[in-house]
Amino acid sequence: MAGRASLGRHGLRGHAGRSTALARLLHEECIQLLELYRKRESLPSSPVAGDYLVSVPPLVPQMSDAEKISILHAALKECLRLLEDVITREDVEFSEEKGEYTRQRTTVKDRLGHLLVSTERLLVDGRRFEAAVKEELDGSGKFGLKMWILRVLQDLVHWTGQTSNTLNQLPVEVEKATKRISQRTSRVSRKTRN
Repeated sequence: MAGRASLGRHGLRGHAGRSTALARLLHEECIQLLELYRKRESLPSSPVAGDYLVSVPPLVPQMSDAEKISILHAALKECLRLLEDVITREDVEFSEEKGEYTRQRTTVKDRLGHLLVSTERLLVDGRRFEAAVKEELDGSGKFGLKMWILRVLQDLVHWTGQTSNTLNQLPVEVEKATKRISQRTSRVSRKTRN
């Protein structure tokens, strides 16, 4: 595995390794959240047909790692916004008691926020991407809202999986570039304080 970060006790070393572990954990939690929602609403386990609600430029091999991280960061940012919208709508429309699903939903929301901060630290000087989002509900009424929520949760599973896979393949150079930028920033901030 020449050119890749060496594996330590906890996987990849450094900030990229922590981001990778967080993305992997979040992806598993998103899968659990989707399963809990399907079970609670008695929905089939097959995915809802259609495009993803969050869309970004395709991740192609010719892109730099920084561009891929930036694109995925934009997708995750929109996923968090959609999840917050889901939480608000569910609380208004369904006013349910606290249960395993709502606890898992809160965990996913919090961890997604942490992953956004973590991936933002990996972004080096470069282009920032924006994600496009389809806002429409699938039909009207409570069933339409439930199907839209299902699609949001499917997007969460997809984009956290993409992020986990991409971060897992990061070469050491991204970690080194991040450290150089952090050290440069620290030196500049120390000089400005003096």
